[in-house]
Amino acid sequence: MRANATMWRVCDDLWDRWEDVEAQFARMARWAPWQGEGRWADADMLPLGRIGIRAERGEDRLCRLTRPEQISLLTLWLISRSPLMMGGDLPTSPPETVELLTNDEALAVQWHSTGNREVLREGDLVLWTADDTDGTTRYAAVFSLADAPRRFRVPLGSVGARPGDRVREVWSRTDTAHDGRHLTVDLPAHGAALYRLAEDTGRE
Repeated sequence: MRANATMWRVCDDLWDRWEDVEAQFARMARWAPWQGEGRWADADMLPLGRIGIRAERGEDRLCRLTRPEQISLLTLWLISRSPLMMGGDLPTSPPETVELLTNDEALAVQWHSTGNREVLREGDLVLWTADDTDGTTRYAAVFSLADAPRRFRVPLGSVGARPGDRVREVWSRTDTAHDGRHLTVDLPAHGAALYRLAEDTGRE
């Protein structure tokens, strides 16, 4: 594929159903070793915002995914470096959708990451990591596949963080406290958190 294509689909059409999104976790984990500059496995368009205006499936509607599910979808696309192609109508999509699509801290994960991979899948917990091209920053994505809210304790060492690292959750744009060994992550049903891990310089 890499020798003959710049992008290839890895699934059937993706729609605004959680089961469609959940199925992409295994697919993108399998394709992760083959992602690279100019050669991309495509997890399909983003079924976000206002969709179905002239769709083959369903009526004119807003995306049926919950906000946590939308964040999980975008987090997986970013950390796996799937191409981002908006499948909804932006002019008539809600501001909340545009806010997710224009979060520069989250988009930086796709723009500047390398070595992206799934490092853990245990029960309802899925964990991805990646390095930044600056050689020092790391990224971690924590996903919950559970149908109810869950709390997870993620060892910092499992995502390559150092005890003194500043941990920033990029969707909420907030720094996250940790005990130097574990990161406690509270996630809603089908939710995700996306972290930037970097040396704490004391600067914003």
